[in-house]
Amino acid sequence: MNAADSGVGVRVGLRLQAGQAVLLEYAGGESPAGRRPKGRVAWCRALSDGRFLAGLAMDTEEGPSPIAGAEMEDHYEILEVNPSASFDTIHKIYRILAQRLHPDNPDTGSDEAFKRLVKAYQVLSSPESRASFDVRRNQREAKHFQLFDAASATPGLESEQKKRSGILALLYGRRLRSPEKPLVTLHEMEQLLGVPREHLEFPLWYLREQGWIVRGDNAQFSITVKGVEQAEITGTWQPASIQSSRLIAAASK
Repeated sequence: MNAADSGVGVRVGLRLQAGQAVLLEYAGGESPAGRRPKGRVAWCRALSDGRFLAGLAMDTEEGPSPIAGAEMEDHYEILEVNPSASFDTIHKIYRILAQRLHPDNPDTGSDEAFKRLVKAYQVLSSPESRASFDVRRNQREAKHFQLFDAASATPGLESEQKKRSGILALLYGRRLRSPEKPLVTLHEMEQLLGVPREHLEFPLWYLREQGWIVRGDNAQFSITVKGVEQAEITGTWQPASIQSSRLIAAASK
């Protein structure tokens, strides 16, 4: 197990479902704090040995752990690889970038960039530390795109417009960061935007009719060229524009 402030990566013998609640039990009995930490499964993927690696978003006594937003560096961006990249790919790209950024390189060397590269490789080359980082990264992304402060929100034109903007921003960002895998599933969209699935049907229909997004197999969506143009014209491609105008739940007002 590898632990961080807001998440842990664990190896388990069976596949866990995203969103499943979990309790951790230390091998020596109770945790140092005298309690069993709890959290939820953020993701789970198979390993070559037949076991599974799961990323767990942990809760504290006060609730979910805070997420370090701007302070958290994206190690995938530093290494210029996709979050789903294999270890072999990460290792190969690291060696190429290390030669380019090494301080001894008179043309492209950079001491600061090389240190960041080495740190990113150290995190992503270990399955446990990578799992822990993925949990925190996914939480940060969810925080950026979160539209709803609760499961329900005040209905109306403004609400629908914000949902459409949020979907475009999410798909724009995915296309920008992962051009080889720009798809976002309906389940992932529901989790990242914080919008219940039934509340996504109308904005998704509207965006598809406009030709701004397309739907592939297994309810996977991606942005089109027209959608990119629309997002850039309106400025909705920036997650900050979504975060600054959240939808507030009617039930809490």
